[in-house]
Amino acid sequence: MRILISGAGPAGLALANCLLDAGMAPVIVEKAPALRTAGYAVGLHLGGWEVAERLGLIDALKARAISIQQADYRDARGRKLFSYNYRHLSAACGERMLMILRDALQEVLVERLAGRVPIRYGTTITALADKGEAVEVGFSDGSSEHFDLVVAADGYRSGVRELQFGPHSEFLKPLGYRSAAWRLPSSQAMDCDYAAFMDIDLQAGLYQVGDGTVSTLFCWRDEEISRVPAEERTARIASRFSHWPALVSDTFRNGVDWSDGFFDTICQVEVPQWSRGRVVLIGDAAHCMTFLSGQGTSTAVVGAYVLAAELASRPPAEALAAYEARLRPVATRLQKQSEKIGGHYVPRSRFGLAVQSWVIPALMRPPLVRLMARKMEASSLSIA
Repeated sequence: MRILISGAGPAGLALANCLLDAGMAPVIVEKAPALRTAGYAVGLHLGGWEVAERLGLIDALKARAISIQQADYRDARGRKLFSYNYRHLSAACGERMLMILRDALQEVLVERLAGRVPIRYGTTITALADKGEAVEVGFSDGSSEHFDLVVAADGYRSGVRELQFGPHSEFLKPLGYRSAAWRLPSSQAMDCDYAAFMDIDLQAGLYQVGDGTVSTLFCWRDEEISRVPAEERTARIASRFSHWPALVSDTFRNGVDWSDGFFDTICQVEVPQWSRGRVVLIGDAAHCMTFLSGQGTSTAVVGAYVLAAELASRPPAEALAAYEARLRPVATRLQKQSEKIGGHYVPRSRFGLAVQSWVIPALMRPPLVRLMARKMEASSLSIA
């Protein structure tokens, strides 16, 4: 079976690896001119960890993982609110958990595909015509080809989904926040692995990557959902965070290269059906649950494994239905959790800040952290 995957992110690259192992012939197209380097750290755990084990990638991922242990939370004036250690959660998950930069995860997945799966960079899908037994695909370079299946793994603003299923407005559910992330050389010493600053409706975080750089993650309440031009983004952030401690405000004082950064509305994706004919959605294109859930990447990787396994054992129509039946309940549960987490991640009041200062460290220490781990495991999908 010849399968076209749109998007060389974690979901698309994981799917290509799983399809290859199942004896199928994937082809990847990616809009960017090269493998993307932007993005913040993502977590890989439980089901996602198990998929990585089956692909033989755990050692390579561990070698590139970020060591985030001590996390300190402070207020907008730099006064310490609370702290905790991520090692407690990792231990409660049986050490089947790691943090890794998104681009490092992609590099590991691409290395396993080298010489076996073509990746056409600088290429997008511009037209789809489902012929019943195959899909005729038009590309941005003017060429066209036929594939047995087309997979949209091109993010929550999926171009393939827009072509086959309808406009973004039908499927994007804004949660009332914006976020931004970028990487920069480390100019100030940090006395912890992760430093977060919280205030009403605002949060900013910095974490050491281990290569002499620091990655940022900003989040704030914003009901506006329109796209913000790159030349206006830094000013938007400065208007909210410029008076914060230097560790935060220095990150954007000299501007940000947004060609290598992220800035967008935080939206979930809700699509009534993940496949239409011979076109199917995976990852954020199907069920974006936002970074607030902490499980988006693992769920996308598990979804890739499940889709490949179903395609290897059933006719396409049955396989797509079985894939959705297995994964949708998990994605729906995690989306609901993500909506609740947003209100805690960016508190709305001084009282909310005070509550978080007590609740979060309590949850991240034994014995409550073991309950959290069991809840995560219960909400994950077994790939057995």
